[in-house]
Amino acid sequence: MEKRYRIFVPEKGLEMVKGIQGKVVDQVVIDEDTQEQFQAKVMISEAYEEGYSELLIQERGGYVEGKWYIKIMEREEEAEEITVFESLKLGDRRGYMLRSMMSEDKEKIKKELMTEELERRWKQKKELVDKIIKKGE
Repeated sequence: MEKRYRIFVPEKGLEMVKGIQGKVVDQVVIDEDTQEQFQAKVMISEAYEEGYSELLIQERGGYVEGKWYIKIMEREEEAEEITVFESLKLGDRRGYMLRSMMSEDKEKIKKELMTEELERRWKQKKELVDKIIKKGE
């Protein structure tokens, strides 16, 4: 079974791909079978040649038309995960924005909340002690 890969290109993908065709370029590649993403030095071609695999070229709004092929020259090993395109629901994006805005001052807010909570508890205990002392008099 022949391997099939996918790459993501910005707008005007066909022009970009034609510009890099036949050249060795760094590109994030997605294995269509496993959905694994990795950085690699690749060559792209419109004509099938020995050692090339089928390629889908995804751009915003769809795929670049035509038959494309890719040859992975060198796969670069990276420790961190690469994200090419991640679609989130609107509610998840809103939640992410709120969480990221809150995380900036997270430690400061946490410290303030803890201080306020301790002060509130101390006041409650003081009031309780004062009530007990008044009853005893």
